[in-house]
Amino acid sequence: MKSYSLKKPEKSLPFHWYYDSKIFQKELDKIFNDEWIYVCHVNSIEKNHYRTLKINNKNIVLIKNKSEKISIFYNSCLHRGSQIFEEQDGKMKSSVIVCPYHQWSYDASSGSLLNTTSLKLKDFDKKNYNLQKVNFFIWKGLVFINLKSKKKFTVQSIFQYYDKTIEKIDIEKYAVGHIWKKKVQCNWKIYWENYSECLHCPNIHPELSDLVPLYQRRLVDIQDHPEWEILKKTKTHIKYHGGLKKGAQTWSSDGSSQGHLIKEVQEDLESRGQVYVSTWPSMFLGIYGDHIRIVRLIPINSEEVELTAEWLFPKTTLADPEYKMSNVVDFGILVMKQDASISEVNQRGVYNLGKSSGVLMPEEYIIKNFHQYIKKKIK
Repeated sequence: MKSYSLKKPEKSLPFHWYYDSKIFQKELDKIFNDEWIYVCHVNSIEKNHYRTLKINNKNIVLIKNKSEKISIFYNSCLHRGSQIFEEQDGKMKSSVIVCPYHQWSYDASSGSLLNTTSLKLKDFDKKNYNLQKVNFFIWKGLVFINLKSKKKFTVQSIFQYYDKTIEKIDIEKYAVGHIWKKKVQCNWKIYWENYSECLHCPNIHPELSDLVPLYQRRLVDIQDHPEWEILKKTKTHIKYHGGLKKGAQTWSSDGSSQGHLIKEVQEDLESRGQVYVSTWPSMFLGIYGDHIRIVRLIPINSEEVELTAEWLFPKTTLADPEYKMSNVVDFGILVMKQDASISEVNQRGVYNLGKSSGVLMPEEYIIKNFHQYIKKKIK
């Protein structure tokens, strides 16, 4: 198999694309309003609860009823457009949604208009004023929305980077052990680019680079190097073969899985240490020795992005009183905070360079693919 690396230097996106408001508006219209956007794992929300999600000026609400059925609507009353749910999440007071402005009421599961508070009109048909449904799809317990109502979800077209390892796990049955949010002062593309390369790993992630020796070579995959086959045959150190350091089993503070390895994926993880699945523009998912971590990216504006990370575990793992979830979560947060800090440093530098472009080096082939995706979408 050939190396993944680029064979010549490639131009990056123009630097002003990381702060220009007109470019950002195009990205919202052509990408975030068109692609499937990850919302959450179904088990991250309890029954009889709701959760809202804001994408630019669009606002949706996800509701899980007492039967654990999911419904998703635009968060707007059909009377005169008032926002209905003001908090990010909460418990449903009843199976009826009541608008806080004029108290129009709706069925929480179907969105059907039940009653208004106005005098009755002969020609008023309540069926014409139901809450507007949002197109959504649940894949392996992961909830995705699409703001274009007729677009269909297909795995082949959604995931730019897909690994069949994920098919071995019943993710829909996993429990969400922890959720973490952080706002990062950088353009959403900068965070994606940082995720897509490991040139920064030795100096930004010393703990992670110790756990994953390959990262000490500034590579994401052993095939990133043009002579990877020769190096694999002639070098004995694990950093030429992939995988975690000797004795480590998962991404955690001490590398231990505490006796809770996900058996179905161990063979896949042996030579890699981790497996990734990602869908631009909103989500990447990592499979590790004893857990799964999902990270969602939603832009707040052209120079700020919100990260939401969910840690998923087999229910038997979390049921073990001896299992310390913090061993996994604290390590993941450390890595993401390091990524956030250097992404903010990256953002602060781009303003000096205007409409000129940077350069992509051999290891940044995923970033080249990402840039091609952006250009194709907003052309």
